[in-house]
Amino acid sequence: MKQLRGYAMVASGAFLWGCAATAAKLLLARRVDTILLVQTRVTFSVLIMACALALFRRDLLPVRVKDLWKMALLGVVGIAGANYTYYVVIREATVAVAILLQYTAPLFIMAYAAFTREEEITGAKFMAALLALAGCYCAVGGFGIAGALPAGALATGILAAVCFAFMTVFTRHLLPLYSIWTVTLYGFAFASLFWLVINPPWRIIGQSPAPGTWLALLGLAIVSVLLPYSLFFAGLRHVVPSRAIIISTLEPVTAIGTAALVAGEKFTLLQGFGAALVLGAIVMLQVRHEKGGEEIREESHASG
Repeated sequence: MKQLRGYAMVASGAFLWGCAATAAKLLLARRVDTILLVQTRVTFSVLIMACALALFRRDLLPVRVKDLWKMALLGVVGIAGANYTYYVVIREATVAVAILLQYTAPLFIMAYAAFTREEEITGAKFMAALLALAGCYCAVGGFGIAGALPAGALATGILAAVCFAFMTVFTRHLLPLYSIWTVTLYGFAFASLFWLVINPPWRIIGQSPAPGTWLALLGLAIVSVLLPYSLFFAGLRHVVPSRAIIISTLEPVTAIGTAALVAGEKFTLLQGFGAALVLGAIVMLQVRHEKGGEEIREESHASG
C-alpha cells in the first residue's frame, strides 16, 4: 500500500512538472531570461519552505556539517543542473525536444543500478523503460522533431538527463539520513545560492521585470518546484529510482496535453499512442518486491 502511495506521489509530481513546462514556455516567449526563470523558481520555493519549517518544524532544520557537501551536490548538480539544461533546450528548441532528451534518464539510472547492484534489473523493468521511452518519443511527435534540434541542443539535453538521473539516485541515498523536508530545503537552498553567484541581485534589478512577471514567476515556483519536488522526493521513500524515473515519464504526456489545451498546439494520434505506451509502462511496474526496494524510514532529526 505504501509503495502505491509512492507511485501516486511520483506521478503527481510528474503531472505538475508537465503543466509547468507549458507555463515556462509561455514565459520564455515573453522574453523572460532563462536564468532568471530558473533562479526565481528555486529561490521563491526555498523561502516559502524555510518560513514554514521555521514556524512549524524547527527540529527539521539542523544538519550535520559533514553532510553539507552532499546537500550542495544535490542542489547544484541535481536541481540547478537539471533545471537549467532543461530550460536551455526549451529555449533553443521546443518543449517536446527538451522532454524527450531529458527522459532518456531511465537508461542512465538502469546502467548505474546494474553496475552498483543496488537494484534488481528485471526483464519486465527493462521492457517498461523501453516502452516508456518509445511512448515519450511518440508523445512529442516522433520523427517530426528532428528538424527542430539545433546544434548544441542534443548535448545539453543529454546533460539534462544525466543531472535528472543523478538527482533521483542521490536523493534516495540521503533519505535514510534526514527527513524529506530537510533534504528538499537544503537542496533548494544550495541551488538558490548557486544561482545568486551566477546571477547576483544587482543584475536582476537591472532587468526590471514587470510586477505581473514577478507574480507569474512566483506561481511557477510553487507549481514547478515546491510542490512537485516535494512529492517526487517523498515518493522516493517508497519507490526505487528506476521505477520512479519511469513513472515520471507522465510528465511529457501532461506537457503535450496542456500545450494542446493552453497553447493551441496540435494533439495527434501518434501522440495519443505515445501516451498509451507510457501508461502501459507504468502498469508493468505494479508492486513486486525487489532488491533495493525496501521503504526508507524517515529520520525525525539529524543527531550526532
